[in-house]
Amino acid sequence: MWYSKLNSKRLWKIFSDLTKIPRESGNEAGIRDYLLSWAEANGIEASSDDMGNVYMRKGGTKGLEKLPPVALQAHVDMVCVKKEGSTHDFSKDPIKVKTDGKYIFADGTSLGADDGIGVAIILDILSDPKAAHGPIEGIFTVQEETGLGGAYSLVPEKIEARRLINIDSEEEGILYIGCAGGIDIDASMKLKYEKAAGSAISVKVSGLLSGHSGGEIHLGRANAIKVLARFLDRLPSFQIVSISGGTRKNVIPFSAEAVITVADKEAAISQARTLQEELSAEYAETDPGIRIEIGDAEMPSAAIKEKKSRKIAGLLLCSPHGVREMSRTMPGIVETSDNLAIVSMDSERISIAYSVRSNVNAKKMDMMSELITLIEAFGFKAKVNGDYPSWAPDPKSKLTKEVAAAYKAIEGRKPTITAIHAGLECGIINSKIPGMESVSLGPNLMSVHSVNEKADIASAERTAEFVKKMLPMLR
Repeated sequence: MWYSKLNSKRLWKIFSDLTKIPRESGNEAGIRDYLLSWAEANGIEASSDDMGNVYMRKGGTKGLEKLPPVALQAHVDMVCVKKEGSTHDFSKDPIKVKTDGKYIFADGTSLGADDGIGVAIILDILSDPKAAHGPIEGIFTVQEETGLGGAYSLVPEKIEARRLINIDSEEEGILYIGCAGGIDIDASMKLKYEKAAGSAISVKVSGLLSGHSGGEIHLGRANAIKVLARFLDRLPSFQIVSISGGTRKNVIPFSAEAVITVADKEAAISQARTLQEELSAEYAETDPGIRIEIGDAEMPSAAIKEKKSRKIAGLLLCSPHGVREMSRTMPGIVETSDNLAIVSMDSERISIAYSVRSNVNAKKMDMMSELITLIEAFGFKAKVNGDYPSWAPDPKSKLTKEVAAAYKAIEGRKPTITAIHAGLECGIINSKIPGMESVSLGPNLMSVHSVNEKADIASAERTAEFVKKMLPMLR
């Protein structure tokens, strides 16, 4: 097995089991059944709810039975993306895990360390006969990656703890005590067609690094949909035959493509070359692999009317993407951002999806209003959904102080205490369960939500050991 030479074999055996079970958001029945069977085999009380969340409970070890209970929480679903041309089927195929001894990563797909590592750490602790702890609960939520549905559907009566350790962060040594809230906006427009004219070509944008639209939005990486729109905007005339790009609302688009008709094919090729040169210079440090490829396409009988085609490209070009504003209260933290996430179409309608995040609710709502105004100005209809709350930082909370003190005692250094721009389930859980305090932590994970995702092996093992040693210190 790939983990045979790693130190924490129980931890990695559990993670390996998880990678064999399909768990794309919305398809978590298999992982729910696995968790319930695992709990039964390990003598741990467990149950689930109608949404598919799983709850586990284990009493305290000798001498620690009367400590206040602590909940350990992670989400079971993962973002499923794969390399272009891959035949991997996330509904049935296991993730193929590889390792170079320092990192684990997947062969051509996302790894699912977000948040499979968190799930594995919790199960490792629950099944460790040598671990000392007070009463602990495991909370395993579903559909985190597609709107935090599991957290919204938690049954408070199944949760006794009022202190929660969320294991869904991606930087070791950082304790997150706040996160951004978010809202999704969908734009749509009915399509009108006319006779196709000129020559048909395909345009493909690929090779982008992508990443998490919260945790990596500040890195200055390109958005494939925006690149495609820049190309279309430079053409004197065109008709869109088809257009698509992006995969998930919380993933920076790494590819986009279109079939269009143009009056002058050679001029379009020349524009693509010029834009390629500009992008190579513009993103030399942050996203050096961008490629624009032009190819021949079958000439259709009809295409979207040129005026509508121009409106589609115009909205994509003018749509904001990236960091809008940095935090004034927590230096170095993104306050407000937007991800132009997905463009798709069928024969009747084109749809565009946006994800807005902000640590300040008023700023989130302002950006939503600006986007709606922009969307409607280009003749699209806007629909708002997926609103979730921010998690306001409280550096003075008892749990934060205890976890920070435990980290210093165990690791020999102070942790960084901050907030994160990505959304975490803590805000929702805290709002559903009165009196709940939360801290989020995790190991070093890189490029989650992409085919470049990898997990730092030593960091994951240290994080698992830290949580294990910390539990009896929480009083």
